Amino acid sequence: MSLQSIFSRLYYVGRQSRILDTIQKSQRLTFQEVKKSASRSFSSFPDDIQLGLSDGAFIHGEVLDHAVDLRYSRPGDRIKVPYELTITDAMQGLWHSCFHSQSRISTSRIFARKINLQDRVMPFGLVLFLTTSMTHGDAAKVQVGFGNVVYHWPAYSGDTFTKSFEVNEIRNTSDGNHTVIHFTCELFNQRGQLCMTADKRLLFEFSVPGAEGDGSVDNTSMVPHRDPFDPNANQHLRDHLLSKAETMCDIGSQSLYQLTSGQLIFHQMNRSITLSQSQQLASLVRLTHPRYFDTRRFNAKTEIMIPAGLGLGLLMSSSSRDLHEILHEEMISCNYVNSLHPGDVVSGMSFIKSVTSQGPWDFETVVLRTIAVKNLDLVRDLDKRGLPIELFTSNHSLYTRDIERICKNSCPQLCGKIVLVCDRKILRQSTRMETFLL
Repeated sequence: MSLQSIFSRLYYVGRQSRILDTIQKSQRLTFQEVKKSASRSFSSFPDDIQLGLSDGAFIHGEVLDHAVDLRYSRPGDRIKVPYELTITDAMQGLWHSCFHSQSRISTSRIFARKINLQDRVMPFGLVLFLTTSMTHGDAAKVQVGFGNVVYHWPAYSGDTFTKSFEVNEIRNTSDGNHTVIHFTCELFNQRGQLCMTADKRLLFEFSVPGAEGDGSVDNTSMVPHRDPFDPNANQHLRDHLLSKAETMCDIGSQSLYQLTSGQLIFHQMNRSITLSQSQQLASLVRLTHPRYFDTRRFNAKTEIMIPAGLGLGLLMSSSSRDLHEILHEEMISCNYVNSLHPGDVVSGMSFIKSVTSQGPWDFETVVLRTIAVKNLDLVRDLDKRGLPIELFTSNHSLYTRDIERICKNSCPQLCGKIVLVCDRKILRQSTRMETFLL
């Protein structure tokens, strides 16, 4: 394309004065010569284009869709997110201001360096929120849950993160109007080290042909399941902490309470998150779903939703003091039951499934189920007869229909109140039980 033709097009869209100066300097033409040349080229444009600029005409806007059209995705497809994000101390401080934690591995630089870590490790909940945030997938209707979350490599403030997603499974719901898509999310630091992996399930308002919802999913709609909890899996952070067991034994344990199998703990640190906090944190990880931001379109109290990662953060915050001190955590599964809105107060309860000593030092692995409840005081508002044990002891994941059925039959006060149910595995120092011989 000639320089004269390029200039004519730019002149057409209304930026003529700056471009005229540029061309005048580049070709050493007088202003009048360049303008005269442009006028001849402009007169050669089709009449309908010129008429489009006339007074009284209308132009229609278009919406640019930045999300990946997942209707055409298939299991095995890999989506590499082009964005990069450097986490600063201010971002990490914002997280700590909303979610309580006193685990020294995330709050004490001195403690972290004593066990040969570069700095304070970013909290598990923050890294999970960052790993699973999907700007390109914000067309989803709702998040269904997480699973198989492993914190592989320590993430620090100052690191720059990238991420990728792989489609694992596509399944239509029984009504044929929605599709649940399973993703494997991976978070990498600036050195290419894998920091976290997590499975994520989202519900979309479309159906995909061939992905049946009656359990007869054909082989093309899923990829082989991976087991990140395999002992041979990439577990550098956990292994490093276990290798420092003797050092931490010398430092001393800060665990407050001894945990035993079969114990049910009502956590009393009840907290809510405001609309402004939710929007700030959602923006921090670059979420864009209108359900988190658009208060003109959605009612702030009943329709605006708290992102799933923040609801989980509230639950982990609620339980952190009673489970103190958590050194490392893995999440086996997390299923969302009822939506959470700004201002809803979240309380939690944890059922201890097993406690296993880890090596000769003061380490123990605790497997537990933690349940988040909204706008209900577990101590003051529940019947004294107790809670159905089925909520806590089932070996399989509980989904919305299972939980609401149990609550309706055995504890109606919990109907519509349970926000999420998650199965966790934590590594912590056990309490020191000194023996005195009298």
